[in-house]
Amino acid sequence: MSAQSKAPQPAPFQYMPVDQTENIHNKQRVMAIMQALVNAPLAELDTALRDGFHADAQVNVTHPINELQGLPAIAEQVWKPLRLALPDVERRDDLVAGGRYRATHWIACLGHYVGTFTHDWIGIPATQQVVAVRYAEGHELRDGKIAVSYVFIDFLDLMRQAGYWPIAPSLGQEMRWLPPMTHDGVILSAQDEARSQRTIETVLKMHAALGYYNRQPPTRAVLDLMGMVKHWHPNFMWYGPAGIGTTRGLKGFEDYHQIPFLVAFPDRGGTEIGHFIRIGDGYYAVTGGWGYLQATHTGHDFLGMPPTGKRIRMRVMDFYRCDDETIVENWIPMDVPHILLQMGVDVFGRMRHQFRQHTPISVSEWLLRP
Repeated sequence: MSAQSKAPQPAPFQYMPVDQTENIHNKQRVMAIMQALVNAPLAELDTALRDGFHADAQVNVTHPINELQGLPAIAEQVWKPLRLALPDVERRDDLVAGGRYRATHWIACLGHYVGTFTHDWIGIPATQQVVAVRYAEGHELRDGKIAVSYVFIDFLDLMRQAGYWPIAPSLGQEMRWLPPMTHDGVILSAQDEARSQRTIETVLKMHAALGYYNRQPPTRAVLDLMGMVKHWHPNFMWYGPAGIGTTRGLKGFEDYHQIPFLVAFPDRGGTEIGHFIRIGDGYYAVTGGWGYLQATHTGHDFLGMPPTGKRIRMRVMDFYRCDDETIVENWIPMDVPHILLQMGVDVFGRMRHQFRQHTPISVSEWLLRP
């Protein structure tokens, strides 16, 4: 039996139509909530949170913040530190898409927080210069307020902008993520339902084809079994997280991400946890999992690491722009610091070590700094 015939089938998925007026309203509502958190005077931040979030909201943020519940924790660990670090912050959305998944309404956002990095943030030394901090989010909206959020902040990229790099050099190109080439990613007009369904199904067919990998060394013949060339535009852009970097076209994607990833994690695959979001909105689609993708780290050189033999749970989202047939652009927020922590590497500790090399501080301050 061929490797392709053994491939696992995609998880059952039933596209859920959405009322377009309601979907646009939901997107506008989430955008307004998030802008209020950026623009409200600090003394009114708690009020802005109460207006936008349920009291028992669950917010999951990339490491080292991780899982939070309730407005006090969200305020103290996410929003107050962000506002203090970037006091003149602007929130710039490049993508806002919405839809229904598992009978609930989801809004996905991707963009940059832009501002002057004035005060240290989670131990990353302030630069007193402008930074552009990547964010990606999935928000479940209930009764006009956010009940659950998954928030990806690329802290490793912020370290890079601050002059610190605590891991091996990236294989891809480290650069600011570009907005969609079509500049239509903030979707505030009615979309054709059939088009939205075709877009998410295009993406899920590609996901299913990834399952054709037979766990053998990823030679050309083995890669060809997955048939990726059928799913991607010849010059597609793949915007990877800090630590992996950006690539272009199938060869760039294979050389700088896919092959190293398959070598390191030959048994990678989805689990019963499932995605928290699967939506199509016009020519855009979003998927995401918080521990859904799991793998055993048995190969070498992913993120410059030797194999650890550890089982790794991955937090990742994917934002896609498609044309009529293929995927043209793909933005991939991934919690790289959390992956490395499971491999035994604390990138924040390594950053503090680099900071001590460049800035004279006492040993006790270096070791005891939170």
